[in-house]
Amino acid sequence: MNDAELMSALIVGVVIGFYLMFWRPDQKARDKHKKQMRDLRAGDEVLTTSNFVATIRDIQVPESGQPRITLELADGVLVTALPGAILERLSAGRNDIAAEKQPSEQKGRS
Repeated sequence: MNDAELMSALIVGVVIGFYLMFWRPDQKARDKHKKQMRDLRAGDEVLTTSNFVATIRDIQVPESGQPRITLELADGVLVTALPGAILERLSAGRNDIAAEKQPSEQKGRS
């Protein structure tokens, strides 16, 4: 192998390493966040990017533009946020929890 081939192989190796170590895990995290945002429902408890724990009260999806999410920070304290302000979903709402428990309870009764 001459020096040019060795240098080319090194550059290709660095690019592949960069992809595997940085870009791919970040892409998977973005995809996971998008899925979590699609699955949000009223009653879910979320963590915002400002480190507030809030409960989703309403989700409005306009025909054009970004959806708006109404968050309840405390009793009677409502704020409107964009989906980008939500960092992660902490727990499912009461309706989702009841729906998740129902099938498992039916299996035990059979």
